[in-house]
Amino acid sequence: MPVTKKPRASTQAQTKSALAETEIQALIEKGGSVAKPAGKEISTSKPQLVQLRLTRDVIARIDAIREARLVKIPRHMWLLEAIHEKLVREE
Repeated sequence: MPVTKKPRASTQAQTKSALAETEIQALIEKGGSVAKPAGKEISTSKPQLVQLRLTRDVIARIDAIREARLVKIPRHMWLLEAIHEKLVREE
């Protein structure tokens, strides 16, 4: 693939870019309002996705405890129970 030089802008294009630059600066100086959600309020009851990174040995320990239970539960449920217990204890 051949390498070519970057095309040069003509004087007419430079005039247009200078005009566009003044319009851009005018828009910036005009300012605006703070962005708001589009008619939607943030729901606190909707679950928030959280990513959790654990080492393999911690996951193995959790799985060993889960397997020892009389009623088997998914790891996600076990983590939710552990978080809830910690929150109750701390509050």
